[in-house]
Amino acid sequence: MQPALSDRSDPPPGGLDHARRDASLALAPIRLATRFLAEMQTSILCAGIAVFGGNLDRFAIFTLIMRQSVAPPGDPRAVGISINGLAQSLSYPFESMRRHVNALLAAGLCVRGPGGIAAAPDALQQPALADVILLSHDCFVRLVEDLKRFDVPMPEHRDVPYDFMTGINAAIDLMLAVADSNAQAHADWAELVLFSAILCANTKLYIHDPVLGRRYADQTAIPPRELLLPISMRRVALALSMPVSTAQRWASHLQRDGRVVRTRGGLLVSEEWLNRPQNVAISTQSYHNIGRILHRVASQGFPFEEPVRAYARGRPPSVAFA
Repeated sequence: MQPALSDRSDPPPGGLDHARRDASLALAPIRLATRFLAEMQTSILCAGIAVFGGNLDRFAIFTLIMRQSVAPPGDPRAVGISINGLAQSLSYPFESMRRHVNALLAAGLCVRGPGGIAAAPDALQQPALADVILLSHDCFVRLVEDLKRFDVPMPEHRDVPYDFMTGINAAIDLMLAVADSNAQAHADWAELVLFSAILCANTKLYIHDPVLGRRYADQTAIPPRELLLPISMRRVALALSMPVSTAQRWASHLQRDGRVVRTRGGLLVSEEWLNRPQNVAISTQSYHNIGRILHRVASQGFPFEEPVRAYARGRPPSVAFA
């Protein structure tokens, strides 16, 4: 029986030391959850960054603006967010944020309103953006489906109508929560994006295997080298529609402090680094964040008894690293 997903967003009482101790005692499937989160985030980013011409920052900023400015189902109010609020939320310099926002305004993707910057309603209907939005929803559903398939307990279904915007918001909230909880481990969001993409590529051989996925579900069981697929930074950059030189620059940061190691076949996420106590605590917090968000979408009608019913277009394929 897997430890239940908590609906709390913070580490257990007592801070990170208690989170580390709880992780080792409860043996929550934090590695299983981390792999599926990495797959969800990488799938969304591969599509979203391409729409924004390879500009990771601009896609991240637009995503936060959209999350803030699209009202929840049944709530007619839409709000905006200030440039200063955006800068603080994403830890960007104000002037850099202002330039990105001005570019989004000039492109007609955002508008200024009484509450600040908001996503332009017409922009959300553009085919390319609409595709990314629906993909984001279905990547969240895939995450839920996979966690349930690996026996992670789910919240009880509530018999209320489900709106697909609930799933879109949940996908964005999960990515924001992951970025927030990993802020100490990854100083820049670009580093987290590349780290997650490398992890996604490394674990392709066993992430969905019903036996191996369970065998290596927590931090006490380290996958053998033959199960890990190294990936070149060029292939990661191409999948993410990023310039190879930019990706290599960020990858050098990951290698410098041991988050990623270079092997003969390419890059691998370091299991030793993942199992440092502070990183186990981060993964444990992310696991609880999933629970918090799933409990929220349960109250909004997500069909946890049969997640496949929630797909807008169907289960998205795994990320292809050409």
